[in-house]
Amino acid sequence: MTADSDSVNRPDPAGNQDGDSPELVALSSQAVQHWGSPITTGDDIAAGIADDVPNLSRRRMRALRELLRSRKFLFGSILFGAVVLAAIFAPLIAHYNPDFPNYNDLNQNPSSAHIFGTDYLGRDLWSRVVWGGRTSLPAGCLIVVLSFCIGVPWGIVAGFGGRLIDDLLMRLIDVLLAFPGIILAFSIVAILGPGIPSVVVALGIAGIPGYARVARASTLSTRELDYVAAARAQGASAAHIMRAHVFRNIVDPLVILATLNLSGAILAASALSFLGIGTQLPASDWGTMLSNGYNYMFESYSQVVFPAAVIIVTVLGINLMGDALGEALNPRTHQR
Repeated sequence: MTADSDSVNRPDPAGNQDGDSPELVALSSQAVQHWGSPITTGDDIAAGIADDVPNLSRRRMRALRELLRSRKFLFGSILFGAVVLAAIFAPLIAHYNPDFPNYNDLNQNPSSAHIFGTDYLGRDLWSRVVWGGRTSLPAGCLIVVLSFCIGVPWGIVAGFGGRLIDDLLMRLIDVLLAFPGIILAFSIVAILGPGIPSVVVALGIAGIPGYARVARASTLSTRELDYVAAARAQGASAAHIMRAHVFRNIVDPLVILATLNLSGAILAASALSFLGIGTQLPASDWGTMLSNGYNYMFESYSQVVFPAAVIIVTVLGINLMGDALGEALNPRTHQR
């Protein structure tokens, strides 16, 4: 029997007897045995790959348990939490108007009436420190949020968009990196004018390259993984893949970076206020208090010691929390 006659006598799995176009029907068990199983569908691909995708919720719950058992994180949380709570409840725990001068108590060291002493205008330093936290802490948080919200999408698009987009976006980042951070901040403040909003914008822009570079590097490795290929095979758009698949799986190092950068943002904002281009009088933050008090530090040490001590405690607490968070989210830590 020839090949042609064999093909003619071969049974039609769909049961079509005439010459019309066959309808698409489910294959019978006999047809599957004869012809083989049908091609794998997109749902089968996704189901197979699901086993390889790390369980983010389980991993992050494990990281949370590690944090709660970490002495470093708990100690840092106590330090930073105490400063935050003092700023939140400043109207309740500050017994003096922070901007009201008292010329009878100039440059006083700590006493029962003024636990942190007074400054060169007789203002209560304890009240000024806790109220100053309401400027320094939000300023640092806004700087980090601005850098994060611009730098992370920038880096993800650069890493996911192909060589041309990558080269274009990252060359702009290189231009920002060509300027020293403090010079870039000075330039932006000079354009916008002195004040805490200008400082937030200046330092937020200066922090964009760090997030963009980390996000790009993580995206370059993530976009080649199987679950991204499966999302492409199922017809997901690039925007959906970047948001739902890439960002979710690279967010851990970015959160660690943001936590550690918060302390740097508070320090930088205080430094610019110390130099006179940040918070402007009559408002004040910790940097402004240092700037106004260092001329009188030999008459009253408290004008320098206590604002500086609050900055140190805040930065130390944030850094301890960031280190503990990095250790908890690092997979190599759990392999040891």
